[in-house]
Amino acid sequence: MQTINSLLKIVSDALGAVAMLFLAFLVFGTTLDVLVRAITGSPITGVFEFTELALVMVVFLGAGWAQRDDAHIRVTVLTEKLSPAARARVVALAWAVGALALLMLAIPATHEAIYSVSIREFRWGYVKIPIWWTKASLAAGLWFAFIQMAIQSLQLFLFGEPAETQQASPDLH
Repeated sequence: MQTINSLLKIVSDALGAVAMLFLAFLVFGTTLDVLVRAITGSPITGVFEFTELALVMVVFLGAGWAQRDDAHIRVTVLTEKLSPAARARVVALAWAVGALALLMLAIPATHEAIYSVSIREFRWGYVKIPIWWTKASLAAGLWFAFIQMAIQSLQLFLFGEPAETQQASPDLH
């Protein structure tokens, strides 16, 4: 399991780094666009379209970091009253349901991505923007999140609550 967790960490770090590059574009591109618009009265061509794509990339590629660090916000008022073993089983079931939901999203997203890549799909705004690569990245992000949640669920079912989740986390009570 340690090898799998190490591999998941490497992949989530790589995807998270790409997501942060898109976040940097969102921050700097939007700021620059606002400044140029204030000075000239016209936006920078294409920034709005790329911003839409960057938002998708930040969410679907950055989700791995939140999963890995167990940083999802959740309400634990009921599970904290359970014994550690029962809590681990309930949380494992919740991760399994989440993994199943992601699987149900990943399958059609993959079909759509394959089609989009095959036709080199793009959309028009002020400029012609290729979107096939974002659809492929979205599908990859969904598959990665599915794998992470499924493994998290299996680890909890097999080994109980891991030590990382026993420390302080951003839970709501």
